[in-house]
Amino acid sequence: MTVADVGDERTSGPASTRNDEHAAFRLLPIMRQGIGSSIPETWDHFATLMEARRAAKHMYEDDRVLRALIVTDTAPAHFVEWVER
Repeated sequence: MTVADVGDERTSGPASTRNDEHAAFRLLPIMRQGIGSSIPETWDHFATLMEARRAAKHMYEDDRVLRALIVTDTAPAHFVEWVER
């Protein structure tokens, strides 16, 4: 086997990306006490911005949540918007 027989895996074809496998948005809570991973909405993925906004409003029912922000579901995550109470 020669080097020419081994294809460069970076150019061999489109690989499945994280965006193909998951939805487009996630929620991150800013907590008064405790950790954000204890909030179920933190683990959900949302296909639309409106779904994420609705879930953030539900997240505010927990008294420990001070603020919530929406980020893209990519690595690294990018800030989208703050969701007010």
